[in-house]
Formats: sequence, C-alpha cells, structure tokens
Amino acid sequence: MERSPLPPVRRFLQLPPELAALTLRFHDPGREQRFREAYFRDNLAYVRLAHLLGAAVWAIFGILAGVVLRDESRTTDLVLRYGVVIPVVAVSFALTFAPWYGRVWQQILGAVLVVNGIAWSLHGVLVPEARRDWGYAGIMLILAFVYTLSRIRFVGASLVGAAIVVVHNVVIVAVLHQDGADVRFADFFLLSFAAMGMAAAYGLERFTRLVFLREEELQGARRRADALLRNTLPHAIVERLEGREEAPEGVFIADDCPAVSVLFADLVGFTDHSGRIPASDLIAILDDVFRRFDGLAAEFGVEKIKTVGDAYMAVAGAPLARDDHAEAAAEMALAMVRAVRGSSWPTGEPLDVRVGVASGPAVAGVIGRQKFAYDLWGDTVNLASRLEAGGGPGRILIAESTAALLDGRFELSAPVIVELKGKGPTAARFLEGRR
Repeated sequence: MERSPLPPVRRFLQLPPELAALTLRFHDPGREQRFREAYFRDNLAYVRLAHLLGAAVWAIFGILAGVVLRDESRTTDLVLRYGVVIPVVAVSFALTFAPWYGRVWQQILGAVLVVNGIAWSLHGVLVPEARRDWGYAGIMLILAFVYTLSRIRFVGASLVGAAIVVVHNVVIVAVLHQDGADVRFADFFLLSFAAMGMAAAYGLERFTRLVFLREEELQGARRRADALLRNTLPHAIVERLEGREEAPEGVFIADDCPAVSVLFADLVGFTDHSGRIPASDLIAILDDVFRRFDGLAAEFGVEKIKTVGDAYMAVAGAPLARDDHAEAAAEMALAMVRAVRGSSWPTGEPLDVRVGVASGPAVAGVIGRQKFAYDLWGDTVNLASRLEAGGGPGRILIAESTAALLDGRFELSAPVIVELKGKGPTAARFLEGRR
C-alpha cells in the first residue's frame, strides 16, 4: 500500500536529521561553521544593498514628510534622519568592508536595525506633528528589512523583530500614552507582519541550509568519484579528460611516447598453485603482492598500467616524459624482487617473481566509452612481456636498449641469447643490482 504524500505544512517543516528543528543549526559544529562562512560570502552583496536601500528610504520619506511638517518639527525630523539614523547606517555600511566583519556581521546589523526601530518609535515623540499611522507603517518597513533584505538568520531576525515591536509598544504606551483601539489595531498589523516575516525567514534559511547540505553531499560524491577515477587512470590523463567538454567517439587520448621503459612482472608458479589452494588464499596472495608493487610504483614515480591475472604491468616515462625512465624501471624491478623475498605460498613453497624490462618508443592512450582504461601498445611492450616470460625465478631480464640507457650505473650480466616467443633468439642481460 502506497503512503499518501505529506500535507504541505508537515512537508514544509520536515527536516533532515542534520538540522535542529527550531534553530535550524547543523548538529555538526564543523558543518555549521562552513555554512556560516558560505552564508556570509553569498549574502554580503544583499547586506550592502540593504544598507543603501535603508538610507534611501529614510531620505525619501524625509522629503515627503517635509511637505507636511512645519519648521520646528521639520528641523527635528531632519536632525533625527540625517544627523543620527543615516550616519549610523553609513558607518554600518563602511564596516561591511572590514576584514573581520564576517565574524560579527549579524550582531552589528541586528543592532543597527534595533537603533532604526528605536529612532522611528521616538520620532513620534520628538516630532509631535507626525501622523500616528506613520509609526506602525515605519516599523513595518523596518521589519521587512529585518526578515528579508538584511539576511540575518532566522533566530537573530526573530529576536531583533521582537525587540523592535516591544520598543515601539513601550514608546507609544508609556511615552505617548496611546491606548484603545488604535494601539490594538496597530499591534495586530505589526504582530501579523512579524509572524509572516518570521515564517518567511524560517523558510528562506531552511531552503538555504538544505541547498548547502545537498551541495556538500554532491561535493563529497564528486570527491569520491574523482578519487576513484584518479585511482584508475594516471593523474595527468584525468586532468586532460576533465578539461574536455565532450569526448570524441572512439579514442579519447592517444600519445606517441618516444622513450619509455615498460616493466612486466608475474608470480612464478601461479598457474600451478591456483589449482591447489583455495580461491580466498589465492586472492589474498595476489592482493598482498600487488599492494606492495603499488607502493613501489608510487615510490619510484612509475605508472601502474594494469594487472592481468598474476601479471603486473607498469611504465616509466608515460604519460609524463622523464629522462631517467630506464633507471626508474630498473630501481622498481630490483625492489619488486626484494619485496617478495622471504614470502611463501600457503603450501610453504617460496614465492618468487619474474621481471622483464624493455625501453623504446610506444603508443599510449585511453580507449573505449565504458570501463575505459589507459594502456600502452607497441614493440617495446611486447618485448618487455616476452623478456619477463623468458627470465627465471627472482631474476630480472632487460633488453639491450634498457642496458644501454643504464650507462654503467647498475650491475648487469654479460649478454645472453634468449629464445623469445614471436621474436626468436634475442640478446638480453640480467639486471643484478645497482652499482
């Protein structure tokens, strides 16, 4: 049975658990602080506009009032407007440019609005010729600023609005000695306006906080997606993909890499052991070994390309070119052999790795529309793969092209001729260590 939709009022008041129902504060202090900082940045222009409009309203109404008021009352009105209220608003406007304003802007603006309310309430005392309906009409204008244009948050706006209404009532009852129907009608309009203003302020802040919450959730999801993408593709490739508005059909990125060193490594006896040990143990071994290799790739600045079964492929010199690509690949190869030394299969047999390295040109790129991946192609890649297969347990077989680039900085064996699938007899050397 389907649930009936919530009534509009309940739907309006419904809040996520992150928000307090009455104050609309986030329960998480860090998130509340971030919201306040963002709220101030987003609303600073509105706050400045409120100052300018407030000063304009005081000035324009002064012109209109000047037509009605006589000389003495008019002078008092002008002093109150241009000697007190508008200067206070101007000073408050100037403070919006202070670097520390964001920390106390609501307190300052709230105080300025209360001063406006007090000044207008006293206007009826100091200017006897002022009409009675000017009093609550002016207070309603000030309340409009409190609940909307000032952008003060709901709790603060409610307190400021209540203070202004209380001050106005104290003045008209205790000072002007007004009572009866006029006061009751004025209070009815003021309190009704204040109630509607509070509801508007609550709804506005609620909506703003919900948007902020959704934006944070979206940003978090995007960060997780970006982290996953950067964990799948090289960072340089991710940045290039993110810079494209629309990826072309077929090949996303294709680069000619004139000088790279490609490394292949696999576990000796993996196929034999895979039929003799439980799948969970087999995956645990692969995960442990490949985690170590990933750490070495990060350490030596080598880019992991992919794993196929028990084979681990990496490249130095792509997607970002580097002059020492052969040395980086050699260092990683030696570290890979050391990383598995002393490890064993669940059967107790020693675990060994076989490594092949070749240097030369290659083509690199990202292909496909779904589950795309960064990969390398070319004779250098094939040679590195064949060398890995032609080596022995715990040995690193490198191409002559790689040996030439290492330039006496590493211990190499004398040239050996190895029979490579698809290439026949090929000269190569064993990498023994750093000289």
